[in-house]
Amino acid sequence: MKIYLRIVLCFIILLLSNQIVNSQSIYQTWPTIDVQGDIFDDFEVKIEYRNKYDNSLKESKQGRIDLGVAYKLKKFKVGLYYREIYNLKKEGRVSEIRPHLDITYKLNDNMKIRLRNEFRVKELSNNVFRYRLRYSYALKLFDNYNPFIQNEIFLTESQFARNRIILGINIKFKKTPFVFKPSFILESNRKVSGETVSWSQKNIFVLALSIKI
Repeated sequence: MKIYLRIVLCFIILLLSNQIVNSQSIYQTWPTIDVQGDIFDDFEVKIEYRNKYDNSLKESKQGRIDLGVAYKLKKFKVGLYYREIYNLKKEGRVSEIRPHLDITYKLNDNMKIRLRNEFRVKELSNNVFRYRLRYSYALKLFDNYNPFIQNEIFLTESQFARNRIILGINIKFKKTPFVFKPSFILESNRKVSGETVSWSQKNIFVLALSIKI
């Protein structure tokens, strides 16, 4: 098992190093904090804040807050959430409201899938529906340290618009409500200009802290 873990860690380090050295993409850091807990046996509430900081431009590009409630039923979890976003663009501070419905299904102890249905209410452009499908695999190797990998695809107006590959680890602090979840996201975004289709990339480091009450 130790040899297997070393091989996996070396592969991840080489992958990330190659992306950081060779890619001409955007580099961002996303500090995130959330507080969540059960209000009843089957109901969970959650509130989360995230800031998206662009390391190249040395400025914050987005701040957002999420809040919502989820109902848990065996292997299913259904959540209804409200997201309020403020983006820093050329036009100034632009807002977006994004209510969304999450449906999560636990395949087994290691794997689960999540379908997110979003309605994006934009300040300066047309409103649009967006669908996000995410697959997650977590290694249950230790009580306090659980590495994970995720892949999430974004569909807008029946077109493949974005893909995220996420590598991270959950670090639980014993006898505390805190879970530290650092991760790296390789994000690919589809751009259309006339008949030309191109892809751009973002390298994102997420520094997330979850507090369970």
